[in-house]
Amino acid sequence: MSRPDHTAYEALIFDWDGTLVDSRDVCYEALSRAMADANVHLDPAWYWPRQAIASPDMLVVWEEQFGQLPEPIEAIIGRCRTYVMEAAGDLKVVGEYARIAHEASSWGQRLAIGSNASANTVAAGLAATGLDALFDVVVTWSDVPPGRGKPAPDIFLLAAQRLGVAPDRCLVYEDAEIGVNAALSARMSVFNVQTGEFSTPADGKLVLA
Repeated sequence: MSRPDHTAYEALIFDWDGTLVDSRDVCYEALSRAMADANVHLDPAWYWPRQAIASPDMLVVWEEQFGQLPEPIEAIIGRCRTYVMEAAGDLKVVGEYARIAHEASSWGQRLAIGSNASANTVAAGLAATGLDALFDVVVTWSDVPPGRGKPAPDIFLLAAQRLGVAPDRCLVYEDAEIGVNAALSARMSVFNVQTGEFSTPADGKLVLA
């Protein structure tokens, strides 16, 4: 796959789960275990198509489809985050994009994380993988108003604001359609690490508002 020239941008913003780290199994097992503690089965066939959605928002969708959970969403998510943090050592760094981050940092480019995960789980993962020293700014679902995680642009716009860089001078690395749409909504260029597709706001490829 042909990647964009990241040196043409002032700042790079990386998604966390699925982009810098392979956390699929960690995240699924944590939420599945947290729901099992409340005697609820998390069907993987339901989970995987929604895996890029922030877990609290995912459980809101669950309740809309299946009815109220036996415990408050906040209680289930609290346990889920604990399980994710406990398993931070099992995260697998995606070497290709970690190398880009290392190179960019050495060249003086500004770097940020923009993630739909929570602040504490991302912090634990950054520390466990040794990637924490690379990033000037970390913005997560915890930093934006409820309901304003990806695909809303808020996470990426806040990351650019904290970096002190205009959105159109940022390049985003993402692995999910909702993250690509969030970046395009923020008027940023974005590279989809799963499909190899590079998009800019001028392309008019936005799927979700």
